[in-house]
Amino acid sequence: MNKKRTIICVIIVIVLIATIASLVLYLNYENNVIPTISLIGDENINLQLNDNYEEQGAQAFLKENDVSENIVIDGKVDTSKIGEYRLKYTIFNSKNEIPVSVERVVNIEDKIPPTITLKGNTEVNINVGDTYKDEGCTALDNYDGDITNKVSITGEVDTKKEGTYTITYKVADSSNNITETSRKVIVKKKQVSVTTSASTSKVNTSKRGLPVLMYHFFYDAKKGEKGADNNWMEVSAFEAQMKYLADNNYYFPSWNEVEAYINGTKTLPAKSVVVTIDDGDASFIKYAIPIIEKYNVKATSFVVTSWNGNWLPKSYKSSHLDFQSHSHDMHRSGANGKGRFVNLSYKDALEDVTKSKNIIGNCTVFCYPFGHYNDNAIKVLKDGGYKLAFTTKSGRVYPGQNKFALPRVRMSKGISMSAFKEAVK
Repeated sequence: MNKKRTIICVIIVIVLIATIASLVLYLNYENNVIPTISLIGDENINLQLNDNYEEQGAQAFLKENDVSENIVIDGKVDTSKIGEYRLKYTIFNSKNEIPVSVERVVNIEDKIPPTITLKGNTEVNINVGDTYKDEGCTALDNYDGDITNKVSITGEVDTKKEGTYTITYKVADSSNNITETSRKVIVKKKQVSVTTSASTSKVNTSKRGLPVLMYHFFYDAKKGEKGADNNWMEVSAFEAQMKYLADNNYYFPSWNEVEAYINGTKTLPAKSVVVTIDDGDASFIKYAIPIIEKYNVKATSFVVTSWNGNWLPKSYKSSHLDFQSHSHDMHRSGANGKGRFVNLSYKDALEDVTKSKNIIGNCTVFCYPFGHYNDNAIKVLKDGGYKLAFTTKSGRVYPGQNKFALPRVRMSKGISMSAFKEAVK
């Protein structure tokens, strides 16, 4: 009997030990469960300098429970500085002893090239035998700042020989973004100065006059584009016209020369012409400017500054282009079917033309919106410091004309080359 009891007691003890051991193992397991963690979003992210970095975080689960709020993030991203940033996301087990981590890499890159601004004109004209001294440039980078000292300048000008020479300016920033621009230097024979004596080589006569051409908008028929009305000029026709002026050595007088010509104090070469383009809209920028530069034509853009004057004259500074005023905000209808200029008070109109002048940069020539003007408009322009003003009246400019009611020669859609040649003859 005693032996049997002993056996029973041993069995009970063994069972108790096994039960306790199982319980201990279970409790240890529960206390040491390792959570799972994964990134939300990409493991590798590439951003541009100063882009906005949005932290997407990570998610973690302990068994089936979401414990993402307990994730610790180590590291930060500064998008204002180029470099590689590593973010570490860590979650611990239930006893806060065993860490589990994932990592994200954020690369901040700079792909914006520096800007080069030439000092002086992008095109320089000098005579054979003159001394050429390059005015240089400045170079600025969005990240490195002033990198003018890194600019390489190549090209030479032989002032003893006629020709067109190119000076090239090239610079790279610390991210190896490269910018290159150039300046043209045209060396030509010295022209004989024009005197004020009467001569058939002058236009200071009532017989020829000075044609001031008036363009507006441009379109490319090869691309299926169509001009809405007669104010639209097909781009190939415009190119043919500018090529004709260049090939036939037409002279493009400055506005000071035009004023002196009207005053009768200066004569001009026989083949003189002024090219003007109203409004300065997108088609002018896209189609006309490249052609003007290609054929070395001097042209004036009359800009409505409330439309695009805040950037257009600043963005297209060139020896080929001159920007003058088409008003600030008067290129819209007023009363009685007339433009705003002839409906505004003296004070309001003067404020408008002064604002336009200040935006463009001390311009002195005005183009009436819709060609509408009156005595008040003329007084406003005179008091505002303008010296010349153009209407939409057809005709050429002659000495002695009213400088605030000047005509122009309208260039209309579909004009033939023979008609163009006659217009500038």
